[in-house]
Amino acid sequence: MTSDNIFKDHLVDNNYDINYIGKILSSFTKSTGLYMECVDMEGKTFYNAEGSQICDFCSYVREQPSGNKRCERSYKRACKEATKWKTPYFFKCHAGLVMWAVPLIVADENIGCIVCGQVLLWEADQYFIEEILDTNQDIFCDENILKEKLEKLEVISADKCQSSAELLFLVVNYIIKTDKDLFLQEKNKSYWRNEIIKEIESRKSNQYEKIFDYETYLKREKRLLQYIRVGNKDKIMSLLPIIFTDLDVLSDFTLEITKKRCIELVSLISRAIVEGGLDAKVSIMEMNKFHESIKDIKSTDELFYYMNEFIIELVENVFILSENKQQSLLKDARKYINDNYNKNISIEDISNSIYISSSYLSHLFKDNLNCTVNNYLTRVRIEKSIELMPVRELTIQEISKKVGFNNQGHFTKVFKKYIGITPIRYRNELL
Repeated sequence: MTSDNIFKDHLVDNNYDINYIGKILSSFTKSTGLYMECVDMEGKTFYNAEGSQICDFCSYVREQPSGNKRCERSYKRACKEATKWKTPYFFKCHAGLVMWAVPLIVADENIGCIVCGQVLLWEADQYFIEEILDTNQDIFCDENILKEKLEKLEVISADKCQSSAELLFLVVNYIIKTDKDLFLQEKNKSYWRNEIIKEIESRKSNQYEKIFDYETYLKREKRLLQYIRVGNKDKIMSLLPIIFTDLDVLSDFTLEITKKRCIELVSLISRAIVEGGLDAKVSIMEMNKFHESIKDIKSTDELFYYMNEFIIELVENVFILSENKQQSLLKDARKYINDNYNKNISIEDISNSIYISSSYLSHLFKDNLNCTVNNYLTRVRIEKSIELMPVRELTIQEISKKVGFNNQGHFTKVFKKYIGITPIRYRNELL
């Protein structure tokens, strides 16, 4: 099966609108004038946005026997870094062009990247031409042909390069997330509405045959609050339709009275969630939001659907707290790293600061962040060094020391491994 088919299958299987995504990507390339193509994890192109025209320079390179293979290797390396960090990855291809790769992740699976650019950040000078001739002798054997192709390349500013990459990253993440979310929202809305209506209609038809009173409701309410305090999501979801039906019956099927009873219940739920671990200020803010949101609701089924979503969202926070106590330890460890990255700290220093063993700390990072403690510390240092690059008063050596590296040579090696180019080239060419 081709990469193109695999990509489309992933989109279809996960309820994405392929035509919609294609239209968005096409609009991006038409509005920015930048070339864009989708490549798989091996660097092979499987999709081109409509209206995206490959530049004459790249077209010539790919026509050469070894050119296309080199492009694929460049893209493969870029994909590996972009999907690893889940952020846009800037790089120079083998032929010297500036490009960036945006990770393409569907249903938590790395499909590949959207590669954009094929531009220069400065006019090609003789040094640049000689460098390309030297590293691509099998592609450009004629300097005049190279100069001719270079003259047609677009030169953009570093700001436009950065902004375009960030925009593409936001667009891709938005359409991947939103398209699926809308589908799931409508599906869940339909399911819950049918469940609640079914329960209500059943109760309406049997209300005079089966004994039901306020005491019965209070027992169910108490049970619901117990489930909420411990974050038992399955029990909560199974009980909510019954609770909503109780509220509607007790309100004599009158919308305004039902709203008041819902507010009372949400107040109790809010307190239970605080007891379950949610911050009290967050709880109060959510309560205020609930009050405002139900004012314009015109039907009980719409009210119960909204209330269900509201409660489940709050419970998710408690569920995370009760099921994943490790998050607070991770938060403290990451804070210690961010506060002390410029010092000569070790795994033992970090683990001692939060009173756990170094082996358990390593386990936390591996299981939750999919990286080692040292990898995370190194990434923080590199990111901090990038923030200092625009400060021209600082030398590369001074920057390396400020972010915790004792040796400039080691800093340069690590920087190139993570970013793709040396610190000096990054400062001179991308800033």
